[in-house]
Amino acid sequence: MKLIIQTLSQIYSEHMWLELSDSDLELAKPVSQHYSNETGFNNAYLNRLCLNAFLKWMQEKLGLETSLSVFPNEKDLPKIWEFVNGCGINFGSKRLVLIPNDTIDIADFAVPQEWVDIPDWTADYYLPIRVDLQEQYLHFWGFISRCRLKAKADYEPIYRLYYVEGDWVIPNLENLGIASKFCPNEKGEITPLPKLSDTEAEKLIEELSKPSLYSPRLKVKFEKWGALLNESLWLQKLYTQRVQPVSPPIWNLSRWLDGVTQAGWQTFEELFKSNSLAPAFRAQRVRGIELETPEKIRRAVKQLYNSQSEITFPSNIEERDALVHLLQNTTDESIRWKAAEYLWTIAPNYQGSAIRRVMDLGVQMMGHPIALMVAVLRKLNGEVAVLLRAYPMCDSLRDSFVSRTKLPPGLQLTGLYENGTPIPGLEAVARSEPQDDYISLYFSADLGDRFNVRLSLENISTTEQFVV
Repeated sequence: MKLIIQTLSQIYSEHMWLELSDSDLELAKPVSQHYSNETGFNNAYLNRLCLNAFLKWMQEKLGLETSLSVFPNEKDLPKIWEFVNGCGINFGSKRLVLIPNDTIDIADFAVPQEWVDIPDWTADYYLPIRVDLQEQYLHFWGFISRCRLKAKADYEPIYRLYYVEGDWVIPNLENLGIASKFCPNEKGEITPLPKLSDTEAEKLIEELSKPSLYSPRLKVKFEKWGALLNESLWLQKLYTQRVQPVSPPIWNLSRWLDGVTQAGWQTFEELFKSNSLAPAFRAQRVRGIELETPEKIRRAVKQLYNSQSEITFPSNIEERDALVHLLQNTTDESIRWKAAEYLWTIAPNYQGSAIRRVMDLGVQMMGHPIALMVAVLRKLNGEVAVLLRAYPMCDSLRDSFVSRTKLPPGLQLTGLYENGTPIPGLEAVARSEPQDDYISLYFSADLGDRFNVRLSLENISTTEQFVV
């Protein structure tokens, strides 16, 4: 037994502590496609850890002679975890609900109202569990009956939670078997919910199935929400519509080159008009090279030409045209895209410049506002040069206080083949020291080629599909 569990078990001698192995953690990892957001995914992970461990303990230690089953059943658990924290176990004629939490506070615990007041979900007993993923253990406080919970808990109507103080929990779980045998009615009175018509249910499902970062459980009154979840067919339909895979769009880069901007992407000029987000890359400089005056621009363009030997600086030509000439003729992709950046900075819409579009992905990357930029340019040999770049975004409300943002460390930008396999060498990762202003990738492709771009941070990722 780990030292930390030995120490804690001496302090809370009547509580139960279960160690988690690496294989326990791995086995409990949910399938991300089964959930529409990070909250549901995390619900599933914590609940699966607790469910697996507790079922094993009940079978080994309690010696119950009654059969055990998961409520409602194994295949339907994702339907519940998409919306509500907790998982039910039927043993004999009784039901208990596990309520996991990864906070360190054990003064009280919160039970979602769904487990207490939806008639088909109600339990006889509720078990709070503290999950410590870092130290890899589960801490079971004990259990409380529904009757006592309804009598002693403080109901919080905004988040629809019953808060139960730890003093009301019976700490020794081995008493659970005794209580289930000798206490015939631990549920108490259950108030029925109003019936929904099929029309009402369909409207609710349509409204609540819209994508969101969190469960829609608080968007309608509990009576309607509870009635919807109480009917298994309606719960199934709501779950399916929230998580069913939607065919992602395939962005056609040839259309961009023809001047067509597809919905979901913006030009930089359009993005600048936004009052809610402002890109963190608006300074008149490129990688420390200032481009604020004609003299500085001419010096920078000549230095760029001097940094390579294959293309000679044309005489009697404006700097803009000199940059276009370099864009079209160099075989060095790093030089090509540096010339493109110069041109974007001094003349964003200049004829012959590479086409660039940007998509704000902030709401999809764990709250970090991230922009994905894709730039394309027709090369003289018929190929298309492609630049991929991930930028941080600034909150315009804080621009006066924060002059520049950085990418979150560990953010990955990856180029993938059409089948989702990573393209060798086509990956960039944001550093932690020093933090990056952006990360980028570039390559050339033929007309008709397909590829994907994935941005990922920890266990969250988003992928966009492209055809040249």
